[in-house]
Amino acid sequence: MSRDSGSQAGASQADGSQSDAERRPNFVLIMADQLRADHLGFGGNAVVKTPNLDTLAARGTEFTRTYVANPICMPNRASLLTSRVPSAHGTRFNGISLDQDANTFVRALRAAGYRTSLVGKAHLQNYGNAPEFARAITANGPSSPGVEPRRAPGWDRWENQELHSEGLVDMPEDYYGFDHVELAIDHADYSGGHYEHWLRAQGFDPAKRTVEHAAQRYDGWDQVYQPAMPEELYPTSWVGTRSVEAITTAAESGEPFFLQCSFPDPHHPFAPPGRFYDMYDPAEIPLPETFYDSHEGSSKRIRNMINHRGEQRGGEMAPFAPSEEQFRQAAAKEYGAISFIDEMVGKVVQSLSEAGVLDNTVIIVTSDHGDMFGDHGLLLKMGLHYEGCVRVPLTFTGPGVGASSSNGLTSSLDIGPTILDLAGVPGYTGIQGHSLVPALTDPGHRVRDALYIEEDQMFDAFRLGIPTQLRTAITDDARVTVLHGSDDGELFDLRNDRNEMHNLWNDPEYADLKSRMLFRLLQAQLDHTDTVLRPTAMA
Repeated sequence: MSRDSGSQAGASQADGSQSDAERRPNFVLIMADQLRADHLGFGGNAVVKTPNLDTLAARGTEFTRTYVANPICMPNRASLLTSRVPSAHGTRFNGISLDQDANTFVRALRAAGYRTSLVGKAHLQNYGNAPEFARAITANGPSSPGVEPRRAPGWDRWENQELHSEGLVDMPEDYYGFDHVELAIDHADYSGGHYEHWLRAQGFDPAKRTVEHAAQRYDGWDQVYQPAMPEELYPTSWVGTRSVEAITTAAESGEPFFLQCSFPDPHHPFAPPGRFYDMYDPAEIPLPETFYDSHEGSSKRIRNMINHRGEQRGGEMAPFAPSEEQFRQAAAKEYGAISFIDEMVGKVVQSLSEAGVLDNTVIIVTSDHGDMFGDHGLLLKMGLHYEGCVRVPLTFTGPGVGASSSNGLTSSLDIGPTILDLAGVPGYTGIQGHSLVPALTDPGHRVRDALYIEEDQMFDAFRLGIPTQLRTAITDDARVTVLHGSDDGELFDLRNDRNEMHNLWNDPEYADLKSRMLFRLLQAQLDHTDTVLRPTAMA
């Protein structure tokens, strides 16, 4: 459907019948970056204030056991969009841009006449960060199994931060299904992309960003600071404001629309601006119950982190064991960043109401992955499949959605199929998620009895002589994680050990549970094997 025909379809019809656009719901997908499920008021957090997100959750369906397909940024964002696990869509770790021809649920919506927009963080392609690191680490690897790439040069540079800094980048007409894209690339105050050009237009010098120019900073960790810019110029404000404008424009068009409102926060650095920096007192933030986990049954890598508490030794993205003070300082600032997001979510919801489309709009809230944030004495992510990293918030609010809570096992893979189902748009070959529509009115409905999580890294985080690969299966009562190249793994009895404190991998009394969970993991791998290629004959 063309833009013109879509507008005509959305106009008032002469016979007074309901228009096509009025029948089909709109969608607003609100995404945060690195937000745990329990760092929200409705997620059970008694400190952080998120009244607008809490109201959405109370009016809709909250899925309390939603897990990622991969606990790292690019792979799971690509999985959410394609409804396929990373080994199927190809973006196995940060550093591999999603295939430009990959089918996505957004492309399916667009083909069905939806107006599709993305404002904020996409991270479906590389930022351009440290290409020399990737070249060095893969220099001794085998040559490509295919011929030289036939795609036009530059197909994977649409999110390149340097390219955006050099000049205003006009995005392609179809960016993974989005026909309108405004990017905030990277994190916190140093986000780039279209946001950076807007920032310059407001008279703020982008060179005055990052911790080096901070108004305040915590000396115990350089990832905690108050940026020099005011609240109204911070990326969170820009994403919220531009999303409001996108909603207004889409509502005026009369076409059904899908908007992804994607905040770069609260991913570290934890650098909320203005009043949000001191909104929470670090002294009033309790330590997680598992902060002093002894890790007797954990990997050597984790025990090494614990033995060097307070030291982030692997670079700004590497997980580590924080001191109590580092944890509390980081949590206080992260909570401020979350409350800032919540405030902008309130403005987005208000704009839907003012545009007269709130009652016909489904609002989804989620995140790309979590963060250890003190659980088991650790902070950040990577090679850690504890609940804090792999479980994320997921709520649906709007027409056709009941006010309830579901504890059925759900996945980031399920978001796309659910949106397509609600829109009445057929799926496409290769979808590996499930529609949650039955559970939106019946919270007892279950779409699966086990979850599958992949994680690959280009480097050898566990010092095993091979790039890191982990595979995890989760059921109602247990979690198993296997590390490629190691005889060690993780096995937790979630019925009796919800906090994952006792690794039973080597406990002979739990041999039956281990055998059962390894079989479930194997079945999950088979369930998610790519079967897109179809036979054309009997050969």
